[in-house]
Parts: sequence; C-alpha cells; structure tokens
Amino acid sequence: MPFIVWDDLYNIGVPAIDEQHKQIVSIANRMLEALMQQKATREMPFILREMGTYADTHFRTEEEYMEKAEFPGLEDHKSLHQEFREKVARFQQKLEANDPSLTAELTIFLTTWVTEHFSMIDHQYVPALKAAGLIT
Repeated sequence: MPFIVWDDLYNIGVPAIDEQHKQIVSIANRMLEALMQQKATREMPFILREMGTYADTHFRTEEEYMEKAEFPGLEDHKSLHQEFREKVARFQQKLEANDPSLTAELTIFLTTWVTEHFSMIDHQYVPALKAAGLIT
C-alpha cells in the first residue's frame, strides 16, 4: 500500500504537469518503502538521485509554463523549487552518514511537500495559466 495516495486535488489541469506530479508521488512512495523495509543502504542512493533528477525536469516544465503565463509569483516559486533541491541534497548527505533521523525527516518532508505544494502552492499559478490561454 502506498504511503502517499494520489488525490485529484493535486491535479492542476496541465496534463504534462499532472503526470509529472504522479511520477513524483510514485518515486516518493518507493523511497518511503525502501526506508520502512530497511533497504535504504542498498536502494536509497539510486532513488534519491532519481528524485533529484526527475524533480529538476518537473521544475523546468512548471517554470516554463509560469514564464509563458507571466505568473507574478514565478521567482518565489523558483525559490521553493531550489529549497526542494537543497533538501534532497541534505538527505543524500544524511544517508551517507547513516543519520538515524533520515527516515522521520524524509517521511515528513515528502508527505508535506506533496500535500501542500501540489494541492495549494501549485494551484496559485493556475489562474495565470488560464488567463494566458495555456489551459481551459
């Protein structure tokens, strides 16, 4: 059973972004499963790297849409994306150091990111996308 269950509240109406959000949830669930099943040493380095790489791709997609729509909150949103990147890098360091706080911190971070960022923060740019005719 997944740790983070997809909810249609996370959809913003851009198929490419919605699919990317689903993929991020899938990677997050694999990551959390590896931690809970104590496979972190073997699998986590690869999953964390995948999360970082995929998140970069996703962030570029979102930012391109926001730029096209001239979303006034673009710079603030980019800052949140940068914070995510930095957090993933810190998790990689904690993993390498066998930091026992990793499981709790990563679980809280990922569940919070998905529920808050996807359902609230990302929805802030939807009116700009609609006004620019990028979505209906």
